[in-house]
Amino acid sequence: VIKNVRNTRLNSMVQNLQKLHRHFKRIPGSQPASAAMILLEINNRIIEETLTLKFDGASNGTKPEAVEVTFADFDGVLYHISNPDGDKTKLMVSISLKFYKELQEHGADELLKRVYGNFLVSPEAGYNVSLLFDLDAVPANKEEVIHQAGMLKRNCFASVFEKYFKFQEEGKEGEKRAVVHYRDDESMYLEAKKDRVTVVFSTVFKDDDDVIIGKVFMQEFKEGRRASHTAPQVLFSHREPPLELKDTDAAVGDNIGYITFVLFPRHTNANARDNTINLIHTFRDYLHYHIKCSKAYIHTRMRAKTSDFLKVLNRARPDAEKKEMKTMS
Repeated sequence: VIKNVRNTRLNSMVQNLQKLHRHFKRIPGSQPASAAMILLEINNRIIEETLTLKFDGASNGTKPEAVEVTFADFDGVLYHISNPDGDKTKLMVSISLKFYKELQEHGADELLKRVYGNFLVSPEAGYNVSLLFDLDAVPANKEEVIHQAGMLKRNCFASVFEKYFKFQEEGKEGEKRAVVHYRDDESMYLEAKKDRVTVVFSTVFKDDDDVIIGKVFMQEFKEGRRASHTAPQVLFSHREPPLELKDTDAAVGDNIGYITFVLFPRHTNANARDNTINLIHTFRDYLHYHIKCSKAYIHTRMRAKTSDFLKVLNRARPDAEKKEMKTMS
């Protein structure tokens, strides 16, 4: 009973959030910039800031200092910035992806060689890709080099998308479906047709409430296509995989969801594909980030409402009657 009441209240709160969101959209200029959905950065700011600091210091003649930084990113990705063999004039940036072997099957090594050229070296032990920079020879286009270094994870992901976008552009059909297990229990599927590329993300919702809020987001994506005919088609299926994955080992369960993007040539052509890749490869993280933000907002509203109820109850509490004490006379 308690669980049913909790779910009923959550559904009501989510519906109110939907109504409020639609109300703001109908009023021109009424939605503040801070209310817009945040897009997660596709670059890694730690890499960019570290390289900027080191390149600027080298350009100004500052004596280089040792660097030893290990940090994580979404999807279990691990980075390492260090001085190989203790040489402070050399800076190595390495990345570890559990699913890199699957990306190699779709041309990841070739794409990285094309983007990074001579900066790409043999990977450091325990990592999949390494870039080496010489502080004694700062590149003339250092801003572009820094930017591309910060896009290392994105560029690893890009290979599989570029491959299937090219299949569609060339009218190839019947190519083997790409499967990338980007998390231990979540996968991404790509398939090319003559007129479209289908991208399917499987995701696991850790909590029943996440399923409810996730469905709200998917509904908003569907409405976005009504507002803009150039937007890709977005489909959401709960528990069961979509028909595209009918004959695969795709997971089934109450906490499993599948998000399908149907990308048309206007999204995959040479002029648009970079932006498409930038947005779609972070979609899973984008979805779960905003689910967590929504839950935090709902909890804040519930705590505030509870506080208001307590104030009302305190004001309604009757005062104790004061009895007049009389002395015997």
